[in-house]
Amino acid sequence: MAVSVSSQTTPFVDKLIVDTDANATGEDSIFSGAAANVYIVDIDNSNNSTAEVYAKLFNNANPTVGGNSSPTEPDVIIPAPKSTRQTVTVGDGINFSSDFSFACTAGAETASNNNPSITVTVRIMAE
Repeated sequence: MAVSVSSQTTPFVDKLIVDTDANATGEDSIFSGAAANVYIVDIDNSNNSTAEVYAKLFNNANPTVGGNSSPTEPDVIIPAPKSTRQTVTVGDGINFSSDFSFACTAGAETASNNNPSITVTVRIMAE
């Protein structure tokens, strides 16, 4: 199982999304069409000593990740340098009003649909 969503009991967020094999295949409609506020994005690229990766967040239920035919523009792109674990926290959260989807690619550009060369784990805390 690569993606899981679990309820949390902390006063800050109520969902923890974990993708243990984040790649260019989008994890679509995480909250089944409901709005979401994302507070923390943690990208573990520590096993990859050769390449930066990019977590792409979409306010879209079914985005087209990269490719040559009308890729969906990500609403947020977060880089994780090689051999690092990058964590971004947004105190007020980032609102995804229509739905929330995400992917992780080896290129920052919208057209990139290349998978990371080494397994990347993405953790997202949201409500």
